[in-house]
This record gives sequence, structure tokens and C-alpha cells, in this order.
Amino acid sequence: MASPPVRLNVFRSSDEIVKRCGKVMVAGPTLEATLKLVSDKYGEKVLELQTVRGSTIDDLTVLRDWDYVIAMIKGTESEEPHSSPHTPLELDSVSISSAPSSNPPTPDLNRDRGEANARVREPTDFSLRRTTLLSTPEAPSRNDWVRLNVGGKIFATTRATLTSDSNSMLARMFESSGWLSATDSTGAYLIDRSPDYFEPLLNFLRHGKLLLNEGINPQGVLEEAKFFGISKATERLEGMVATEELSISGHFTRKEFLRMLSITSSSTILRCQGINMEGVDLSNLDLRNINFKCATLRGCNLSNSDLTNCVFERADLTKATLDNAVIQCVHMPRVNLEGATLKGCSMDERLNKCTNLEGANLKGINCDNSQMNGVNFRLASLKGASLRSCNLRHAIMAGTDLEDCDLEGSDLQHANLRGANIEGTNFQDVAV
Repeated sequence: MASPPVRLNVFRSSDEIVKRCGKVMVAGPTLEATLKLVSDKYGEKVLELQTVRGSTIDDLTVLRDWDYVIAMIKGTESEEPHSSPHTPLELDSVSISSAPSSNPPTPDLNRDRGEANARVREPTDFSLRRTTLLSTPEAPSRNDWVRLNVGGKIFATTRATLTSDSNSMLARMFESSGWLSATDSTGAYLIDRSPDYFEPLLNFLRHGKLLLNEGINPQGVLEEAKFFGISKATERLEGMVATEELSISGHFTRKEFLRMLSITSSSTILRCQGINMEGVDLSNLDLRNINFKCATLRGCNLSNSDLTNCVFERADLTKATLDNAVIQCVHMPRVNLEGATLKGCSMDERLNKCTNLEGANLKGINCDNSQMNGVNFRLASLKGASLRSCNLRHAIMAGTDLEDCDLEGSDLQHANLRGANIEGTNFQDVAV
């Protein structure tokens, strides 16, 4: 089977390399044949071929596909690239086959082009040039460091990070040597996108977590994720955007809430702060890790739902139903649960983290038969509440208002009742 032809980028000086005016031609079967081909194309006898570093090429096997070579014609001087009287010709090609070598030298094109740039043009603060990512067709190393100029902001990262999502545009750009891209005067690859929206995506490719700084619009980051084809980030951002839209629209239905959950991972923290879900049926759902801070949940049905690691700080859950719900490791300081029912709930301490109800309004709640081991009720109001047959071991009830509270049959072993108001409290059959 014949080897593929070796195509050469032939120039007459370093100046022509900068201006990208030269010839693309296919090497001959021998060095002599190649010299004749080049001579015929330029109309003058080519004495030798040199690398961009000035070394004479005396063996055709050192040439690789798309190598840059300089044709040395009589009178050509590398120190004076303009001495050749010939006008640069347009690019063309011929078809003669030659076998490439497996270990070619790697020319430092960036350095040579930079030196030629300094000779032929005035210095500028910002200039553009077209270049390939690699000077040879060898596969790039994933450990290579790459500099990006995104909308005027410089980012430095590794090729492994940029190609971590194999289906993304960034992976296609930087996983091979065939991509052509414009670079600025420092060699950073230019990408005409917003740096503020690109930065969270670059961090996502680094560690897999989508973190947005305050003031960054999720919709903008979502559009960037779609542009670059980063599908995993797109899924999470769609959930964030849906949450933002619901927060703006105010009250919404169970159907809308389920749509938001369907496009969001259960491990992702959804931001539902301040939204209005009054009277919405959210029973029998996996609601872990959702932030309901300051949300309106009056009369909401959350029975049999998993609320592990949720945030209900200062939320309004007046007369809500949370029977048989899992309320472990929930952050609920100053929540309003007045008149709510939490019968048969599981609030046990988990992994040394307890549910926090410090300073909460729990007047008249019904928590009969609930597991509340280690729950923090410090300074909360449980006036008139029913906590019959509850497990309150190690519960923190210091300074808690327990006036007229019914604790019949509950387990209060190791519970902290220091400073609590126990006027009218029913302690019948309590285990202490």
C-alpha cells in the first residue's frame, strides 16, 4: 500500500512565512526530484531546502506532512528577506507521492514567526495572526498548557481540562492538530465570547461543579454552555434558569415544580428562595438539597417527602402538612411552622449533624410519634404543641417555651431543658 504524499509549505524567506505567501506542493520521491519541482514552480534553480531554523535538508525522509521549508535560490539571504526580486505566487499543489518519516524534527514556528514579525511591521499593543495549534501532526499531549484570550481576558489551563468533555466544541478544538485558530500577539488563542460566562464553564471542566459568582446570570452561562456543547453543564444550568424564572413569576403549580425537578440532579442545590408555593401539593417527592429560604409554603403538603439537607430558614410553613416526612439535617432557624402537623417525622441526628429549629415558631404543632433525637429547639416556641411519644433524646431545648406543651410518653433522656419555660407542660410517663 502506497504511503500518502508529503505536502510541503514552501517559502523563499521568513518574511514570506509571516505574510503566508508561498506554495503548497507535494514532495517528490527523492530530494533531487523535490528540488526540481520547486525550481520549476519558482522558475529559478533552487540550490537547497532549509528548515525555518536555517538547517539544510539533505535527506527527504526528515520531512513530514505540512512542514514549513525555505527554498534557497541563488542570491537568497536569510538576513535580508526582501532581497529576492520575485513576487510571491498564489498557493497551488502538484501530486507526487513520497513516504514520510516517523520521527521528524519539530520547528519552533512561533519563535521564527515572532522574529520575522519584529522585522517587517511596527510594534502594536494587540495584533492577530493565523496559526495552527501544533507545528507537527503528532498527537498533542494532554499535559500541555494552553492560553486562551476570551473576550480580552486571558485564561491558562491544560489541554486535558479543555478536552475533558469529549463531545464539546473545546474538545474538538484542542484534542488534535488540525484546528486553525487566530491568536493574539502573545500566542493566546482568541475566542470571541464573554469571559464572565466562560469562567464558570472552565471551572466546571476542571472539577465538575457548577459554581456561579454573585451577579452572574445563569441564562448567560447556559447560552455559553450550549455554544460550546458542554451537555452536563447545560442540564444543570437549565434547572437553575427554571428556578430563576419561577422565582420571578411567583406562585406556580406542582406540574411546573416537577418539570424543574426532572431536569435537575438530586445532588444539585436548587435555589427556591422567596418563591410562593402556598397550598402546592409536594407530597411523596425527593426534595433533597433544595434551598427554600424565605419561601412561602403556607398550607403546603409535604407529607412523605424527603427534605434531607434542605434550607427553610425564615420560610412560612404555617399549617403545612409534613406527616412522615424525612427532615434530617435540615436548616430551619426562625421558620414559622405554627399549626403545622409533623406526625411520624424522622428528624434524627445524622452524621453528627442535627436538624436546626433554633428560634422557630412551633406554636400548636403536632409532632406525635416523631423521631427527634438531637434536634435543636433552642429559644423556639412550642407553646401548646403536641409531642406525645416522641424520641427527644439529646434534644437541645435550652430557653425553649414549652408552656402547655404535651410531652406525654416521650423520651427526654439527656435532653437539655436548662432555662426552658415548662409552665403547664405535661410530663406524664416521660423517660428521663
